[in-house]
Amino acid sequence: MKIIAAFEKTKEISYTSHLDVQRTLQRAFRRANLPLAFSKGFNPHPKLSFATALATGYTSAGEWIEVELDGEVTPEQFIERVNMALPNGMRFVSAFVADDGFMTLSKMLVAAKYVVTLYTDAPVTTEALRAAVDAIMRSDEVIVEKKTKSGVKPANIRPEILEAEAISASDSTATVAVVGTLNAAGGLRAETFARALFERLSVNGRFTAHRTALCFEGSKRLPRLR
Repeated sequence: MKIIAAFEKTKEISYTSHLDVQRTLQRAFRRANLPLAFSKGFNPHPKLSFATALATGYTSAGEWIEVELDGEVTPEQFIERVNMALPNGMRFVSAFVADDGFMTLSKMLVAAKYVVTLYTDAPVTTEALRAAVDAIMRSDEVIVEKKTKSGVKPANIRPEILEAEAISASDSTATVAVVGTLNAAGGLRAETFARALFERLSVNGRFTAHRTALCFEGSKRLPRLR
């Protein structure tokens, strides 16, 4: 059987890397005595996969994984047993059993929703924040420096931005909700969106990103874009 499940990653472990999150889950599954299915070959490993990785430093309300089991476990048992074995900052919030023919999460993934908070070196008004977000959404091009396999290059991230809305601005803090494309080939990074906002606001600073949802197509049991 295959369990599809979502977990939270909160501030306490936001700087735990994706690889360490994977190791933490594997240890928790073993401590929870789950009947894990293993790959064949010289170095067998548990059959689990993520919809996508979460960047180090980000938090999330729902990261999705699929776990193959060699025995029967209800979603309720899965959540209860694994949560008892997880460290602070990580817990499962939902789970269900995949039907036969259920596609992999990575193939169904289409977008992600974020709340991005800027901490700026100068005050930002709500009006200025709204104007900056509107300017991005009206533009055909939003050019930022982006890391690629061949180095840092200018890239147009506008096609990756599906929606953006100014939430609030007070003193040196500004918060924006943004929805961006995300699939196996890549997609919008909150970091590059924040960089575009800093530029249009003519300020510098740092940011935090909270992924509020992953969005999928192809299953009514997963969060959808609309």
